Amino acid sequence: MSIATRVAGFRAILFFDNWPILVLQRMFDRNTGLVVYRKKHLEFVVDHQGGDENGTRQCLTSDMYKKYLTSFSLPDQARILDLGANGGGFPLMLRAEGIGIERAVCVEMNPLVTNRLTLNLATNFGPEAVAINAAVCDTSDRTEIVLKRTRGGTSTSILRDQADGTTDSDSVITISLTALCEKYFDNKPIDICKVDIESAEYEVFESSEDAVLLTIRYLIIELHEPWRTPRFVERLSALGFAEIGRTEDSKTGDDPEVRCFKGPAA
Repeated sequence: MSIATRVAGFRAILFFDNWPILVLQRMFDRNTGLVVYRKKHLEFVVDHQGGDENGTRQCLTSDMYKKYLTSFSLPDQARILDLGANGGGFPLMLRAEGIGIERAVCVEMNPLVTNRLTLNLATNFGPEAVAINAAVCDTSDRTEIVLKRTRGGTSTSILRDQADGTTDSDSVITISLTALCEKYFDNKPIDICKVDIESAEYEVFESSEDAVLLTIRYLIIELHEPWRTPRFVERLSALGFAEIGRTEDSKTGDDPEVRCFKGPAA
C-alpha cells in the first residue's frame, strides 16, 4: 500500500464521529476486518478485508455521488434503486445529507457483502429499505450463475468473476431492471437510480424497455468501457435524458467515470 493511499485512508477516517477509536484500531489492529463507523445518527459496518472502504465508506467521504445532489429536485421522501450496492454506502450518504427515503431497494451480487448490506440497512432504515442478493443483468429472472467466492470487492463483475470449478463458489440468481421496477416499485417513478455494476450496465440498459428507463428521474451511473459509452448516452438522450455536470469532471480512474443524467420525468 502506497503512502498516498494510507494518507487518503487516514483522512477518510477523520470524517467520522468515532474517528479516535477508528484511528487506533487501524494503527494497532489492522488484521480485524469488520469495523463499526459512526456519522451523525448513522452506525454501520465496514469490512476492510472485503474492500468496503472503497465502496461503503467512500460513498460518504467523497463527492463522487454527493456532488450531484444539489442539482436534484426531490420529494420529501424519495424512492431509491441502488444497483451494485456494496454495504449500502449510497443510501447512507443520502441520509447523512438530509434526504428522506420512502423506499430503498439495494441489489448486491456478492452473498457475504449482502449480509453486511442487510445489517446496515436494517440498523439505519428499518423496513423501508430492502437488500437483494442478485446479479443485475439482461438475462431472464431466476437464472442462476455461479460466482467465485470472495469476501468482497468493489470491482467484482458478473462478466469476469464467474466460477470455473477450481475455487469455492456461490450460486446467485439474476434479476433484470424491468423485474426490479415492477416488483419493488410497481412501475412508479424512481427518484434516484445509482448504478455501479462493473461493465454489466451496458447490457442491462440496452435490454430494458424505454418505458422502464423513463421511470427513472435521476440516474447516477459508473461507466466502465469508454468505447461503449457514446451509444449508451445516445440512447438516453433520445429518451429525453439530459446530462448533469461536466463530462471532464467525471473520471474516477483510467477508464471508469461517474456520470449523472436527469430524466424527462424529473
